[in-house]
Amino acid sequence: MEAHRLVAAALQRVVDKLDPHEGRYRMLFESSPLPMWVFDASTLRYLAVNDAAVRLYGYSRDEFLGMTVEDLRPQGAGEGEAFREFLRRESGSMQRGLFHHLKKGGEPLDVETVGHLVRWRGREARLVLINDVTERLRIQTRLRALSQRLLEVQEDERRSLARDLHDDIGQALTALKIQLESLAQGSDGEPRRRVDECVETTRHTLERVRQLSLNLRPLQLDDLGLVAALRSHLDRQAGLGGLAPHFDAGEAPPQLLPETETACFRVAQEAITNVLRHARARNLWLRLFTAGDRLALSVRDDGGGFDPDSARRRAHAGGSLGLAGMEERIAIAGGSIELRSEPGQGTVLLATFPIDRAGGQGR
Repeated sequence: MEAHRLVAAALQRVVDKLDPHEGRYRMLFESSPLPMWVFDASTLRYLAVNDAAVRLYGYSRDEFLGMTVEDLRPQGAGEGEAFREFLRRESGSMQRGLFHHLKKGGEPLDVETVGHLVRWRGREARLVLINDVTERLRIQTRLRALSQRLLEVQEDERRSLARDLHDDIGQALTALKIQLESLAQGSDGEPRRRVDECVETTRHTLERVRQLSLNLRPLQLDDLGLVAALRSHLDRQAGLGGLAPHFDAGEAPPQLLPETETACFRVAQEAITNVLRHARARNLWLRLFTAGDRLALSVRDDGGGFDPDSARRRAHAGGSLGLAGMEERIAIAGGSIELRSEPGQGTVLLATFPIDRAGGQGR
C-alpha cells in the first residue's frame, strides 16, 4: 500500500505539471517507454497521449485527441462492468485492469492498465499507463491448450489401462480364484491349507487390481456419470480412512461435458486424498450443485485445518504438487478455486467450472 501511495504521488506530480511550459515533466511523460495517456473522467475524451501510445495504437496524436477511451474497445468485449469499476475508483487509489483494445487497423490488442485519478489543468482526469501483454497472453493460451491436450491424453491412457485391469486381469484372477476354491473342496490336510492360502492371495490381488482400476479411472464416470462416480469414490475412501461421509448432489446439473466431469472428479479426488492424509477429520462432506451458470464442487472436513497462504507458497515453491495440480487443472477447465481454512477450524474447498464452455451437450 505504501508503494502504491508513492507511485500515486509521483504520477500526480507528473500530471500536475503536464503543461507545455514545464519542459522537465513534459519530457518525462513523452519519453516514457510505456504508453501513457490522460483522459477526462467525465467525458472520457483524451486530453494527452505520449509518443509510445501513438506508436502502439497507430493513431496520430490529433486523432487520439478527437476520440474517447470507448473508441478503442471492440464491440461485445464483455468488459463493461470491469471498465465501470475502473472509472469508479476514487482519488488517491490505484486501479489495475486487463482489457481488449483494437489498433487503428483493427488488430486486436490485450493490455494491462494502471490508472490513477488526478487533477489535470483544473479538471478531474485519469492518468493511465498501458502495458501490451498480447504476446504473453497468446503464449499462455497456447500453453494452456497444450496442458489440456496432455491431460486428455493422460485420461485416455488411464481409461484404457483401467479397463484392461478390470476386464482382462480382473476376470483372469476371478477365474483363478474360482478354480482354486473348487480344488480346495476336494482336498484336506496340508494341501487344503495351501490351496486356501492361494485363494486368499488371489482374493487380495483381485481387490488390489480393482482399487488400481478405480483410482486410474472409475468406470462409473464413463458409464453412469459424475454423481455416481463421486458418491462411490467418497464412500470408498471415507471407509478406508474411518471418516463419516456426507454426500449431496440434489442440485447438480443433469448434463455436463465429459471434460468438465473429468476435471471436477479429479479435483474432488485430490481434495479427498488431502483430507485423508493430513486433516485428522471425523466427517467429510462433498456437495455438488449449480451456482448461477456454473458447476460448483464443495469438499469440507472438520479436521485440524491449516494456513492457506502458507500452503499456496509451498505449492508454488514445488512443495505441494497436489494443490498446484488442482489449481492448474481448474484453470485449464476455465474454473476458479477458493480455499478457506484456519488451524483447528477444518477446511472448505470450493471449485467452480463452466457448465458448458463449448456449447455442446453433455452425457
